[in-house]
Amino acid sequence: MISHQFKNISTFPPSIQLRITEFSDKILKELGDNVLSMLVYGSAAGINYNPAVSNINIAIIVKRLDVSVLNQIVAAVKWGHKNRISSPLMLTKEYVLSSLDVFPIEFSEIKQQHKLILGEEIFSDLNIPVRDVSLLCEQQVKGKLLHLRQAYLDIGSNPAVLKRILVSTLSDLMPIFRQLIILKGEKPFELNEEMLGQLARIYTLDQQAFLAVYHDKHKKFIISANQVAAHLQNFLNQLELLSRHLDSI
Repeated sequence: MISHQFKNISTFPPSIQLRITEFSDKILKELGDNVLSMLVYGSAAGINYNPAVSNINIAIIVKRLDVSVLNQIVAAVKWGHKNRISSPLMLTKEYVLSSLDVFPIEFSEIKQQHKLILGEEIFSDLNIPVRDVSLLCEQQVKGKLLHLRQAYLDIGSNPAVLKRILVSTLSDLMPIFRQLIILKGEKPFELNEEMLGQLARIYTLDQQAFLAVYHDKHKKFIISANQVAAHLQNFLNQLELLSRHLDSI
């Protein structure tokens, strides 16, 4: 198979179109007819892709998956790492369909934002249990609260480290926030800043607690060392409020 057989390539940012096709060609050269479908998911499949901070995420659905299959694509994956392509998510169709209750958030995220580039469409029609999504969202929010408080005890008031932890925590929570919006019957806005405002409106939160950290990550606004403690406190306050809302979902 060659790159002109891929779908939707022209819909990706021009800077990553060639990387996606070259990587996909390398995978197909090794796996051939074992590949059932390939898709790009995450920020590269939407409008939030930022070449300075975003990786390209690709899922590969294969008919047969064992260590020998993984070994076939090691060189291609190493090439991908040099080109900001994360190690691909390797799955079988049977695994996806039998694991919806185990990974409801992860698979829901792919379902909501992906572009098929080859083969069979699998994720668009998935029926993901709402109750499983709700429970995992609550676990994640409350777990991040514990993690941030413990991190402060372990690290103290080191502003540089605390800011890195805040940025990492928000990145982990973005898919959770999208699912929490869906649970309230709304479609999340595609632009991340708008989605954070939407979350704040639905759950009566201070959106600046999350927007400030998001803007710092993307260099739109820098949280200075003497501001980190205040931003951390507000971030914790809003997660605490959100966790209380989740008790009633």
